[in-house]
Amino acid sequence: MAQFKFNKGDKVRVARPNGEVFNGVVRDTDYNICSFKPQYCVDYEKEGSTWTMMCIPETAIEKLTAV
Repeated sequence: MAQFKFNKGDKVRVARPNGEVFNGVVRDTDYNICSFKPQYCVDYEKEGSTWTMMCIPETAIEKLTAV
């Protein structure tokens, strides 16, 4: 099995297929049961509430670095 590129608590940017971009925090890591590739759950703020995107592939995530 592959290693995880991102860890729980990492600040990341997620690009959705429709072009929307969200900044959030990695909540959980897991493996896709069909492809055995890493996938992630990311918490982000929307309209004053915390939402969770699930089953996000590594290819859609970019780690945010402090400036």
